[in-house]
Amino acid sequence: RAVKKARERALKQGIEQGKDQGVLLNLVTIVLKKAKKGMRAAEIAGMLEEKVACIQTILKIKEEHPDYTEEQIAMKMISKSFYPATLRNKERLNEENGKFPFA
Repeated sequence: RAVKKARERALKQGIEQGKDQGVLLNLVTIVLKKAKKGMRAAEIAGMLEEKVACIQTILKIKEEHPDYTEEQIAMKMISKSFYPATLRNKERLNEENGKFPFA
């Protein structure tokens, strides 16, 4: 019974993480398109209703790693806990078992 609950919890967490990663990947894609058109971080943040720091992080990673794909940028943000959804999941997982897969 405990194993079944643990398995269900792990599945739910995996689904939530997948959703968050998909949202982040979409954000990275849009931000890079807008930046390519000459928009600045503050403009993009205002348009997308995101925090300027989040947009700046995406642009900084791309600047530091011009060869990175959108997926690699998203994973870098997740691994460094730059993205709010990542932080939310980290807090939730820490409450449950003290572990976070990307830390």
